[in-house]
Amino acid sequence: MKATPTLVFIHGAGLGPWTWTQGLVPHFEAAGVRCFAPDLHEVWSAPRWSEAVSRLPLERCIDRLDTLLRDSPGPHILVGHGVGARIAQALVERGHRDGVVLIAPTPPAGLMPVVRRLALQWPLAFARMRLARRPALLLGEPGQANVARVRELLLCPQASEAIASEVASRLRDESFEVCRAWFAPNPVPPSTGAAALVIGGREDRLVSADRLRHTAAAWRATAHLVPRAGHCPMLGESAITVARHIERWLFD
Repeated sequence: MKATPTLVFIHGAGLGPWTWTQGLVPHFEAAGVRCFAPDLHEVWSAPRWSEAVSRLPLERCIDRLDTLLRDSPGPHILVGHGVGARIAQALVERGHRDGVVLIAPTPPAGLMPVVRRLALQWPLAFARMRLARRPALLLGEPGQANVARVRELLLCPQASEAIASEVASRLRDESFEVCRAWFAPNPVPPSTGAAALVIGGREDRLVSADRLRHTAAAWRATAHLVPRAGHCPMLGESAITVARHIERWLFD
């Protein structure tokens, strides 16, 4: 690329910009790359979760980022994780085609088998979450997530106790509609015109290696699996591996 791009980091459901500012943002800023990590919850009508927030559609987040990107100089490389990868794909469809990095993205067929597995694995928590339309309840009490459940769903067995406890303490409420859109089928347009990189954790319990490869094939990209990492490979020791995959794709 002729011009140095800005990396736009889009966080996942229940997370926040901190998932990037702890590792990837400092790494790339030290290399002279501009970074931008917006908070998707800026579109919330109030800082606390409410029934109105539970109905907030994913399109609200997409519209907000679309406006921000059109008002700022490019090129922009979109780096999305989880539901953030879904937002990044939607932005590509809207014409932001300088490049996209999809981390643990929803595969074209969606993740409904995962939803069914979670319902069987934690039936009481799942039923409570569905009844209240409050996704945070699947992982424990709001503001007090179950560390073991966080380790299983978002990290990996090798994750340190410090990382697992920190993630559990920093998880936030999320819109029910945003999460429902995250798990729904996610077809890739036949021709996006955007170069893509696809990255996932080898031990991801939500987006398996096979699902990651299906997404990569749809984007005509290679799937890079990060060892000793789960659904959030950009956290902890695996963050440097994710950064190096992005560097090689971006600059080599």
